[in-house]
Amino acid sequence: MNKLIYTDLIKKIKKNNKKILVIGDAMLDKYNHGSIQRISPEAPVPVLKVSNEEYKLGGAANVAANIAAYGIKTTLISSIAKDEFGKKILQLLKNKKINTTKIFQNKIITTTKIRSVAGNQQILRTDYENYEETSAHLFKKILGEINNTVSLVVLSDYNKGFLSEALVKKIILHCNKKNLLVVSDPKNKDISKYSGSFIVTPNQKEALDFLQSKTSNESQIIKSLNKLRIKHKIKNLIMTESEKGIKWIQGNSAKQFPVPKTQKVFDVSGAGDTVVATIAAGLHAGFDLEVIINLANIAASIVIQIPGTAIITLQDLESFFIEQIPIKATKKILSLKELLEKIHNNQFKNKVIGFTNGCFDILHPGHVSYLEKAKEKVDYLILGLNTDQSIKKIKGPSRPIVNEKDRANVLAGLSSVDAIVMFGETNPLKLIKAIKPHLLIKGNDYTETEVIGHKEVKKWGGKVLLVEIVPGKSSSRIIKKITS
Repeated sequence: MNKLIYTDLIKKIKKNNKKILVIGDAMLDKYNHGSIQRISPEAPVPVLKVSNEEYKLGGAANVAANIAAYGIKTTLISSIAKDEFGKKILQLLKNKKINTTKIFQNKIITTTKIRSVAGNQQILRTDYENYEETSAHLFKKILGEINNTVSLVVLSDYNKGFLSEALVKKIILHCNKKNLLVVSDPKNKDISKYSGSFIVTPNQKEALDFLQSKTSNESQIIKSLNKLRIKHKIKNLIMTESEKGIKWIQGNSAKQFPVPKTQKVFDVSGAGDTVVATIAAGLHAGFDLEVIINLANIAASIVIQIPGTAIITLQDLESFFIEQIPIKATKKILSLKELLEKIHNNQFKNKVIGFTNGCFDILHPGHVSYLEKAKEKVDYLILGLNTDQSIKKIKGPSRPIVNEKDRANVLAGLSSVDAIVMFGETNPLKLIKAIKPHLLIKGNDYTETEVIGHKEVKKWGGKVLLVEIVPGKSSSRIIKKITS
């Protein structure tokens, strides 16, 4: 994953004018920072001399703040009390431009965690909380907010009562009727509470709680979790495993996403909220889950390096890509066998697969524009790339200028290209027949009948698409200018 994913995320977020709805338990995190210089004369305990107080959003409020930091319109639905802690939450939410018009004031006390910190060491945590279920008379108001202005719903359940089982079931049923995705971050030990969710995001302990098991057999854990996933009609289980990273459970096996290496770990507080928020942002942008989980891993690896509950911004992601992530675009370069295995996966069901091809010897703006326009028409764009030997047969012994490995690596760095497969023949007909794309794409300097594979693609119900090219841009012209 490279910086191009980050730029694509920004572009797609800006295009989506809908909001994300976060529903759940809003909390306040207060930090008393200071130093310990003596022992109390009243009891053998250290005395913290407080130098400053710091307030941060916690729970569902922190999830909402993380989503808003990605530049997405965000509304939080929750409840607080008419106390000083509640007022502080409202102030912090407004500072982050989060819609607070659906924050109900019907709690006895606002859930607050007070951490006493000496230097970077937390020495005590004091909790104020009272479990209160949401009144049934609020259900209609909450469900009324789930409308066509919403792109998806996040349920941030900290088991403080706002997300009662009755309310959760009504929300998920309502969302499913409206074809809205639900991401559920659970604290309840009964997974059935989140039945029908698109994604449920337990940590490792919460996942074992679902199973009511203490087994350490990883294979058995995955199989048992998958049975629960199927039973409760949950599309995806995304399990966070602290320093191990994230597991994506979609069948009897799980795909592991190792966390990127970090230089230091200060505080894991709120890291789960960051993962949930990043997953929501990725879904909002229309990314595939594999890309989304990688982004969530990166965001979590950043947040644990910051003391206290922290919020990740798009700029933080950009810095990470620039400073720490080498380009790994070569994962897009596949053999035909690897490509066919990938696109025959269930993940590609109902997705439009496009195919285009070319030499791409000396990449220029015309190429980039053409590929971007092609990608706009499909969900997954495959590029058939002529090998060096193939180009020599077509253009003569002096070509290509750039070898096939370098051409493939550069093209793989483009966000518009999802996969690259090379072919040694003078035309890509063999590839086209094997892949059977929905759209066969070429530039509008061709006519439909001139496009190799136009007859074949129509046999399986596909179409030929001619994309407008940028006039006056070609590799031949660039080479001629260089050599003249």
